[in-house]
Amino acid sequence: MSLTGYRTKRDVAADLLREAILGGELAPGTRLILDELSARYKVSLTPIREALSQLEREGFVTQAAHRGAMVAALDRDELLELYAIRSAIEELATLHGVPRLTDRDLATMGQLLDAMEAFKGSWDAFLDIDLQFHRTLYGAAGSRRWLDTIEALWRRSRRYMLSSTSVSGAVATLHSDHRAIYQSCCAKDVPAAAAAIRAHLQQSEERLLRDWT
Repeated sequence: MSLTGYRTKRDVAADLLREAILGGELAPGTRLILDELSARYKVSLTPIREALSQLEREGFVTQAAHRGAMVAALDRDELLELYAIRSAIEELATLHGVPRLTDRDLATMGQLLDAMEAFKGSWDAFLDIDLQFHRTLYGAAGSRRWLDTIEALWRRSRRYMLSSTSVSGAVATLHSDHRAIYQSCCAKDVPAAAAAIRAHLQQSEERLLRDWT
């Protein structure tokens, strides 16, 4: 991880802990003991404590009196909530973003689509390319607040994506979804692009929900 100079120690600690949770190094239900985390990540206690409060707000950590901090459990109700909110705001960003996509944006999306279709690496790395593809579209809407909100929701959703046992059969569907989104964007067909985003998120939600059936 690249640690840039302008970030606070709290930000560094939060990034390290978030990455460990997303990667499964800190599993759901793991107790988060300040002294152990401080020694493990070579960050003093105060930034660790502040980072845990930040991660609690983001939904990665729970804290309770007399129990301390723990990695938050994966929860079916949270998954449903995340995808309901994502569907609404990502469709909104698509409606505003598609008309403003530049030739450069479309070229970037095309390159990222090719990269996803040719990708042979880890699921985690694939999701990084997927995120860049969607970020290009949503970023064209021009709202930093929308993009920040979407990225916060992505971070929480990523825990479910990485822990899912039903991703092995998803690749072909994901490629088809992204191709439909891209073609609609190239045609500047706003309703079709919004419909493709809705369908993509609905299928992703249904796939992840299979882990609770």
